[in-house]
Amino acid sequence: MASFLNDSLGIGLDLQKIEFIRSYGSRSRAYARTFSLPSQWRYVLDTDKLYVIEVISERFDRLSCEDKAYVVIHELMHIPSKMTGGLRNHSYSGFRRIRALLRRVNLPTDVCRASNP
Repeated sequence: MASFLNDSLGIGLDLQKIEFIRSYGSRSRAYARTFSLPSQWRYVLDTDKLYVIEVISERFDRLSCEDKAYVVIHELMHIPSKMTGGLRNHSYSGFRRIRALLRRVNLPTDVCRASNP
């Protein structure tokens, strides 16, 4: 789903530098979270990944296809286009445009059935 949304909306992120994970058993009220991977961890883990996007399975899996796409776009918006390791906060103007962006995309049903965001 993230690849489809990134390409069709022209977000322009290098998804090879983002690790998507699904967690279970979280007590968080969030549907998903985005983390920046500090350089020390990248060195220790010997990885080129800069970001981790975690979806909370218990909450994310119950969402409709459109709401899942909204959550994925929202989490991708936290990542700046230059992908320098920082994160955008919710004051970024792009967060106000997510619904408008979502209307531009025709979500194929197979994208929503994919196991990974």
